[in-house]
Amino acid sequence: MLAGRPLAERLQATVARVRSATGVSLAFGGRVDQAGVLLKHFDGPLVGPLAGVKLAVGHGLGGKAASIRRPIVVNDYCRTPQITHDYDRIIQAEGLRSMAAVPVVVAGRTVAVVYAAFRGDRIIGDRIYDAVVGETRSLEHALVAAEVIDAAEEPRTGEEVREENRRLRASARDAYARLRLLAARTADPWMREELLREAERLSGRDPAASGPRVALTGREADVLALVAGGLANPQIAAALGLTTYTVKSYMKSIMSKLGAGTRHEAVVISRRQGLLP
Repeated sequence: MLAGRPLAERLQATVARVRSATGVSLAFGGRVDQAGVLLKHFDGPLVGPLAGVKLAVGHGLGGKAASIRRPIVVNDYCRTPQITHDYDRIIQAEGLRSMAAVPVVVAGRTVAVVYAAFRGDRIIGDRIYDAVVGETRSLEHALVAAEVIDAAEEPRTGEEVREENRRLRASARDAYARLRLLAARTADPWMREELLREAERLSGRDPAASGPRVALTGREADVLALVAGGLANPQIAAALGLTTYTVKSYMKSIMSKLGAGTRHEAVVISRRQGLLP
């Protein structure tokens, strides 16, 4: 399904779009397996030994992004305390300084990492970050669609179908939470609306369906999405730039609106009503 050639072609096209959309000095990417991240796809001039480098999962910028399945931005690679510095000499030889690494996550598994990097003193701002994440999310959706098409072409057992459905639901739920989080962080109103529209499509609710729908505020929906993703209150607070007390207050309001006695029950009811995928 995620065969080498289709993923390689899609990844190369994605890094080309990233560089075209952002103007970074170098856009690149690599497939992820159990051994790490293999950097093979580049758009922009290479001046050092970066091509073919294998990053251990959890190490360096891309290895950490692959491990935690979240984007990371650093504006001084060799000095940031956010990552290990196993690959500083390679990055210095390439002349790179500010860099973003965004994991490509399909069905809860990191399959690749996409990078955008500048040489010199330019930094990765919100516009560039949003563009890189947006292109990466488009790649994720394309890979999920390719899996669905491939699966439809081969007869499968009932258990295989159920497992595939579970994986696709997990992928949709993960993408929904990340789209809402990205929308909450962006300062661009148009981009925020686009991200929220895509998140709403993933909820799978039929707009014509009968029955009242509980009205959650935008921030309540953000909190609920992260609760459904398994995050605890302190993690949600850090992700959304809130205090833990404020997150608890939002959660109390959500549970009251839904008539839920627990966080888990709130998630179950929300999925039943189409508020979550």
